[in-house]
Amino acid sequence: MSPEELEIVENRGIAMQDERGRIAYAEEQGEARGEAKGRLNQAIALVKLLIIQRFGEVSEDISSQIEGLPLADVEDLVKAFLSFNSLQDLESWLQERLI
Repeated sequence: MSPEELEIVENRGIAMQDERGRIAYAEEQGEARGEAKGRLNQAIALVKLLIIQRFGEVSEDISSQIEGLPLADVEDLVKAFLSFNSLQDLESWLQERLI
């Protein structure tokens, strides 16, 4: 093989290794997002269960608002829920988050 051909082969090998690295990184990112989505769904299910246990069924509007919250807000809601005395407290808390 000539030096030019050898360089081409080496460059292709490097490019393939780079691509493998990008694929591995993308897979890791996908798994992390999947885990975060799972945690979010679990937190939402917990909040809804707590609300139903304490106040009974809630409107679809409230349910949708809860489902639209990011994970950090859902976690905050779990903590704040302990201080709610009525469904109105929940609605007020949600309204503050939508502003």
